[in-house]
Amino acid sequence: MRTYFPLLQALILSGAVAQGQSVLTGNYTNSRTNANLSETALTPVTVGPGSFGKLFSLAVDGQIYAQPLYMPNVTVSGKTHNVVFVATMHNTVYAFDADTASTALWSVNLGTPVPTSKYTSDTGTYTDITPENGILGTPVIDPSTGTLYAVAATLESGSYFYRLHALDIGTGKEKFGSPAVIAAQVNGTGDSSSNGIVQFKPQQHLQRPALLLLNGLVYISFGSHGDAVPFHGWIVAYSAANVQSQVAVFNPSPNGTGGAFWQSGRGLAADELGNIYGVTSNGTTDGITAFSSCVLKLAPGKLSVADWFAPYNYQFLDDTDDDLGAAGAVFVDGTNYLLAGGKQGVVYLMDRTKLGNTVPNDTQIPQRLDTGNSGIYNMTLWNRSGGPLLYLHTSNSPVTAWKLTGGNLGAAPVAHSVGGFDIPYQGMTLSANGSTPGSGVLWVLASDSYPLPSYAILHAYNADTLTEVWNSDISSGDTIGAWVKFAAPTVANGKVFVPTADKDLLVYGLLTGVTSHSAPTITGIVNAASYTDGPIAPGEIVAIFGDNLGPKSLVTGTFDKNNVLNTQIASTQVNINSVPSPLLYTSSGAVAAIVPYEAAGSSRISVQLTYNGLSSAKQTLPSAVAAPGVFSADSSGSGPGAILNSDYSLNTPANPAKKGGIVIIYATGGGQTNPAAKTGATTAVAEPLAAATSVTIGGVAAKVLYAGNAGGEVAGAVQLNVQLPAALTGTLPIMVTVGGQQSQATTTVSIH
Repeated sequence: MRTYFPLLQALILSGAVAQGQSVLTGNYTNSRTNANLSETALTPVTVGPGSFGKLFSLAVDGQIYAQPLYMPNVTVSGKTHNVVFVATMHNTVYAFDADTASTALWSVNLGTPVPTSKYTSDTGTYTDITPENGILGTPVIDPSTGTLYAVAATLESGSYFYRLHALDIGTGKEKFGSPAVIAAQVNGTGDSSSNGIVQFKPQQHLQRPALLLLNGLVYISFGSHGDAVPFHGWIVAYSAANVQSQVAVFNPSPNGTGGAFWQSGRGLAADELGNIYGVTSNGTTDGITAFSSCVLKLAPGKLSVADWFAPYNYQFLDDTDDDLGAAGAVFVDGTNYLLAGGKQGVVYLMDRTKLGNTVPNDTQIPQRLDTGNSGIYNMTLWNRSGGPLLYLHTSNSPVTAWKLTGGNLGAAPVAHSVGGFDIPYQGMTLSANGSTPGSGVLWVLASDSYPLPSYAILHAYNADTLTEVWNSDISSGDTIGAWVKFAAPTVANGKVFVPTADKDLLVYGLLTGVTSHSAPTITGIVNAASYTDGPIAPGEIVAIFGDNLGPKSLVTGTFDKNNVLNTQIASTQVNINSVPSPLLYTSSGAVAAIVPYEAAGSSRISVQLTYNGLSSAKQTLPSAVAAPGVFSADSSGSGPGAILNSDYSLNTPANPAKKGGIVIIYATGGGQTNPAAKTGATTAVAEPLAAATSVTIGGVAAKVLYAGNAGGEVAGAVQLNVQLPAALTGTLPIMVTVGGQQSQATTTVSIH
C-alpha cells in the first residue's frame, strides 16, 4: 500500500508541521503583524485558571530585550529538538529544547557588552537601558541554510563596535565569514560630517529594530541613544551568504540630523515585491534628502527612496519629540494597506503603493485616526474573518480593538479591556487558528509602575471581546518578575515564551492532564496552499484547524490498492456534504482533506469531522466552481512560490527563471477537470481544468500552456505550466484566476 506522495509531502505535510510554528523573525513575519495565525492549542477556551500556567524557566546570563525565536525539528548533536533561541544583553545566544526544563543545547558569547554607564559619560545622560547593551535587536533565522544572524554591541579597549554574526543553528559556530564589523558612510554635510562624508559612529547609535532577512540580504537598522546628538538613522545591508560583503547603506538625513530607526524594536517591513518599509523619528525633513518623521518605502537591494509619507504636522512632531517612528510599519496582508503610529497617539492608515508624500491635513491617505491618548509604541493586527482587527494600547487606557472596514478603522474601538495600564511600553502578540473568530488570544506583557525594569504581568484576552481569560498574577506559581519595556512574548506550538529582566526565559502552556474538549471542535477551514478562508471548491485541498481532531502526533494518509487516497486515518474521518473525504494527514490540531468532487453543484458545503466516534458540529461554507490558492515554498502561503524552473530546479531569488522562460506553478482549488477526475485518485494522465484559467505575473498577463491536475499526484493538486512575460524581471507576485476566482497575491516568482 503506497504511503504519501512527493509533491504533497513537501508542501501539504510541511505546512502541517511548520506552518506558523516557526518564529524566525521579530513580530513573526515581514508584515510585522505580531500575530501567529497557526496556533491550534491555545484558545480562549483552553487558556484559563487551572488549565494554563507556568511550565518551567530557562536560566540565561542577562536581560532579554530581543524576542525569542522558535524552530521545530532542529538537529543538535545528532538529536532532533524543537528549539527556542534566546539572545541576551550580555551578548550570549542560547539554543534550548523548547519542551523541557534543561540546560542549553548550546550557547555562545559574542563579546564583552557595553556598560550603559559608559554611554552616559560619552554621549550624555542615557538611562533607558541599564546596566549593559549587548544583543538588543531581535535576530533572524534563515531556515534554508540553518543560520541565525545577530548583531552584538561590544566595548573593546575604549572603542565601540557592532558586529554581524552568522551562527549555525545546530552548533552556534560562526559561518559565512562572520563576524563582520559594521561600518558605513554616506556623502553629506549633516551632523558629524567631515569633508563631505557622514560616518556611522557605533557609540552614538543603538541597534534596536529586529533584523530583516530578505532575498539573500540581512538588513540592520539603527537609532539613537535617547536623541543624544549627533545621530542619524542608518540601514545597512549585508550578503547573508558572505557577511563581509556590504551591499547597501541608507541614511535618511545625510545633510541634516536625526531620522532614527528604532520602532520600539519592530523590524523593517517588506512587501511581496521586495520593497522595504521603515518609519523614521524626529529630525530634519524636506522630502528631497531629509526624511525624518516619515514612512519610507525603499527599493530592494539599493535602499533608494521609492516613495514616502510625512504627516502634515511633521515639524510639530519634531519640535515636541512626538516620534512618528515609535511603532514602525504593519501590513494588512492581502491588501495594500499599511499602518503606522507614534507618540502622538495617531494611527495613519495608508496605501503602500502610493504613500502620497505630504499634503495638508493628510488628505492623501485613507484615514488619520486620533485615538485621543498619547503613546502608540506597539500594534498587533489580526487579519480576521469579517474584517481585520488592530489592537492598540496607549497611556493610561485600556487595550482597544479597531475594525478595518473599507479603508476605515472607524471612530471608536469595537472592543476594549476592562482594565488598563498606565505604561504604554507593552509587549504584545496574538495567536489564533487563521482568521476564524473565536480562536484568537491577545497576549499583553505589561507593567504598571516606574522605573523600568519593573514587575510585570502577562495578560491573556479573548481577542474578539477583549475579555480577560487569564493573567499571571492569579496564581503565585505563574508570576513573571521583572521585565523591560517593549520585550515581547513569543507564542509557538502551544507554548508562550516570556522574556524577563531577571535573567531567565519563562515558558507557559497547557497544564498536564487538563483536557479542554472531549468531542472535536473545528475553529477554522482554509485553503491548504494560501491559508486564506472563503468559498471552497470541489477538489480543493483544505486545512482544518481545531481541537481534538485526531491523535496527538501527526499521522499521514495512505492509498488503497487502486491508488485512491483513504478517507480515514487513525480514527479521523471528515464528511463534506455527507461524503467521506480523502485525508492527507491528521493530528489533534490540524487535518488536511480534499473536498469531494461530488460536492459540485451545491451552493453551500457542510463539513463535519469525527474522531474516535465523537463528531464535531457541522461547519457550513459557501461553495465556488474554483477557489485557487498557490503553494509557497515554505508552506506559509506567502513569499517565494512552490515553483520549478524549466530545468526542474526550485525557483528562488538566488535561482531565478529566465525572462520569457517557462515555469511550473503548483496550486490547489482549481475545481473539476475535463475529463472529470475521480475523488482521491492518483492522476496518471493530463486532465486540464474545466474552468477558464489565467495567470498574471506582477500584474502582467502570462501565457498558460497547461493548467490541470499534476501527474502522479492525488486529484486536486494543480500544476500550471506558464510562459513568463518576456519583458519582466525581478521578484514579482503571482495571481492565478480560475473560473473568475482569484488566488492570493502574496506568493512570488523570481525572474532575471
